[in-house]
Amino acid sequence: MSSVNVNSIKNLNNNVTIDISTNNQITVDADNFSIAADGDIGVGTDTPGVAIDARNKTDAIALPRGTTAQRPTATAGMMRWNNTTGAAELYNGSEWIEVITDYIPSGSTILG
Repeated sequence: MSSVNVNSIKNLNNNVTIDISTNNQITVDADNFSIAADGDIGVGTDTPGVAIDARNKTDAIALPRGTTAQRPTATAGMMRWNNTTGAAELYNGSEWIEVITDYIPSGSTILG
């Protein structure tokens, strides 16, 4: 198998360009998707500043989802949507915990 060294690749319709810059960043110019040299992914930005950067988008990020029985082998910090409970959940390193959605204003007293 041979390799080809190129700086830019365009598809046949000229609507997607893959540019491999000198700093090893890959930019896919099709709705501003990029993969930086350090592996950060940018959606809506050509200059991602964190692992997954969608700061310029205004809609939402969809979480992985599944039932309680479909939970993955977890590591601390994982987040998913639980279809069984209808709630977002986080893995804290020892168990899955549901993200609390009730808001208690500052200064409130909880009785009971």
